[in-house]
Parts: sequence; structure tokens; C-alpha cells
Amino acid sequence: MKQILVSISIGCLISLTGCAGSSQLPVQTTLAESANAAVIQSTHGLSLSLSLDSTKYYTGNGISIVVNEKNTLSKTNKVTTSEKWPVGGLSVGPCGTYDYPFGVAIFQGNYTAANILSATPLELYDPILRHSCPLILSEISSYVFQPSSDIADLFQMSGSTAALTGEEMNSDVQPMSMGYWNGSTITDFEQGVYTVVAGDEWGALVVLHFTVSK
Repeated sequence: MKQILVSISIGCLISLTGCAGSSQLPVQTTLAESANAAVIQSTHGLSLSLSLDSTKYYTGNGISIVVNEKNTLSKTNKVTTSEKWPVGGLSVGPCGTYDYPFGVAIFQGNYTAANILSATPLELYDPILRHSCPLILSEISSYVFQPSSDIADLFQMSGSTAALTGEEMNSDVQPMSMGYWNGSTITDFEQGVYTVVAGDEWGALVVLHFTVSK
């Protein structure tokens, strides 16, 4: 069986994010864009970037996806959590978005920010298998970013001191499957166009595309 390996470098909550409450996504400012990379302005001086190592792959190739949340201000930046995820199904692994304010999803087909809400993300992790998840913070209230950096301290509702300090808002994550899951069945990525999105909990959404050929 030919397989395509998806390798994601991103930050990772224990559950998948919920769907956005609105049927339309807000207009957002794109700071930079190319065929395989884009950076979009989020809120409160943050930016969200998404990049692929290529836009064309063959069955059996690995795909590298990089997502990064950064403070664009030259001063310390405290950003309160909002849970305004732009789309549902964002994650960085079988444990959801972990302690990070962003996630990624892959869709089969050619979608844009204008119609992505009509699509269903592919299941990249076995939905039946019980996964061993690391310790995950509950009730994260804010992220305090260092100046011009993706390094942040994480605060919880119940505490006045940081629960985690010096955390990078990116991480290398290896999906547990080589394709996507349809119930209990693993399916290789088929030939065609795929849409990759990254979104953060303040509503920013970045969209890129790649193709798979034999």
C-alpha cells in the first residue's frame, strides 16, 4: 500500500476545537503570501503563519507543515484567550490543540476562506484508539508573549503566576497515521487537491493548498 506521510510542526487542548459560531469568517489582513507560505494578522499584535515545504507531492512523500504564532510588537504582549476558533476540527495531534492557541486541519478539495466552513476536515488520527496524552493545562486565561517573539508564558484562571514559562508557540508533531481515517479504516491520500488551514483562538485563519499525484 502506498502511503503519504504528514509531518506537522505546530503548537499543540485535549479536545478538538469547536465550530465557529458565524457562517462567515471575518476579513483579515494578509501580511505576506506565496504559493507555499502565508502570514496573516491576528488580533492584539499577533500574527499567524502557515507554510508547506512544497505544493506538489507524490504518494509516499512526506509533507511538512509549519505553523507559528508570534508577537509582532516590540514590547511584552499579554493576550487574553477568547475561544473564537474560525473553523472546527483544528488540532495538532490526537490530543487536540494541547496548551497552544492554534491548530491545523486538512481538507480534501480546493477550498478558500470564503467556503471552508462548508467542508469537513479529514480525520488524521485513529478515532477509536485510546491515546496517551501529556499533562494539559485547564482554563488557560492568557498568553504573555515576549517582545517580537513566539515565546510566551501561560496563565490559568486560578493563578496569578505563570503555569508554564518560556513556551515556544510551535512544536514538531507526527500524526499517528499515514493518511486519513474513515471510521476504523485508514485511507491513503488520493490524487487531487488538498486544502491546509491553520487557525488560532482569536479568529485568524490561514489557507494553503497542495496536490498529490502518483
